[in-house]
Amino acid sequence: MQDGGIRWFTRITPTRFEQESIRAEADAFADFIVGAAEIHGLDLKRTTFLGYSNGANLVSSVMLAHPGLIRRAALLRPMPVLDEVPPSDLSRAKVLVIAGASDLTYAPFAPQLVELLRRHGAEVEARTVGSGHEFGTEDARAVREWLAGPAAAVALSQKS
Repeated sequence: MQDGGIRWFTRITPTRFEQESIRAEADAFADFIVGAAEIHGLDLKRTTFLGYSNGANLVSSVMLAHPGLIRRAALLRPMPVLDEVPPSDLSRAKVLVIAGASDLTYAPFAPQLVELLRRHGAEVEARTVGSGHEFGTEDARAVREWLAGPAAAVALSQKS
């Protein structure tokens, strides 16, 4: 809890986060993922992670700090939060980044995260929807299309 809100990381400003907090939470979530996969028989190669806002920042931080653990992620309203990124091979990762066109605080940072993930080898699709920081039906449609893949998008456009 911080300033009346539940947060994954300690926030210094709306766009700056305490780095030790990020690393500790990313490590803890990575451990949770591994444990949940073992207990529930999850195939992490086929698992898609969905994160919104600070949750999206947590997922991207785990991807960068623990490469190979998360291979597919849809990140809604994310921004880069790690000041120092360890060497990370994300060449097997596929990521959807969705920014809100009217999200004046966080949308300007989304392209930096897209570039960061691409620099580390991830295949990244970036989209902007016509909303602010909140999410809604445009996001759901974008995630569904991305999950269905290019073949489904072609089939949908042919029906139109």
